[in-house]
Amino acid sequence: MKVSENEYTMEILASLAGKVIAKKKVVSDIQGFDLLMNSKTGEMLFDDRYNLWNNGPDYIAAEYFLETEGK
Repeated sequence: MKVSENEYTMEILASLAGKVIAKKKVVSDIQGFDLLMNSKTGEMLFDDRYNLWNNGPDYIAAEYFLETEGK
């Protein structure tokens, strides 16, 4: 399996965005991370075609909420 050269950045952003999601949903950081990683947004974050990792954790969390809540 080929690992993206940006994998470390993606992993850090996923962790930070998970914390943002957790805070807004009032759940644990692990639960926030799991919510992100089980979403289409989480999938897109780790797909080099979308370059979602070029954005910060707040943007990624906002994309998650757009996906899940339509807001």
